[in-house]
Amino acid sequence: MSRAVDAAIVEGENDRRGLRAAGFEKRIYTCSEAGGLVPFATRIDEEVVILTDFDPAGRKLNARLRELLSDSQVTPEWRRKVGAKLTPYGRRDIESLNNLFRDRW
Repeated sequence: MSRAVDAAIVEGENDRRGLRAAGFEKRIYTCSEAGGLVPFATRIDEEVVILTDFDPAGRKLNARLRELLSDSQVTPEWRRKVGAKLTPYGRRDIESLNNLFRDRW
């Protein structure tokens, strides 16, 4: 994933740590420090993967971010791949990567 996208968007600092622990080396934006989604989305000018949690609130946030970002900026297949790794283990949050996977993405 680090080679496929320029950056990732996660919900908070624990998610950032989980993604780093999984080996993601590129820039990680957190929604919690954004100061509003519209200004946040206008700052992003690169190809990103949106890795909000896989719970109802995270899916809603993902949908809103996809509305605000252009189609060419979002790489959705990596969200599906990460979700496919987490959900069989009953995990729905990105911070779980810290415990489940030690592979380089």
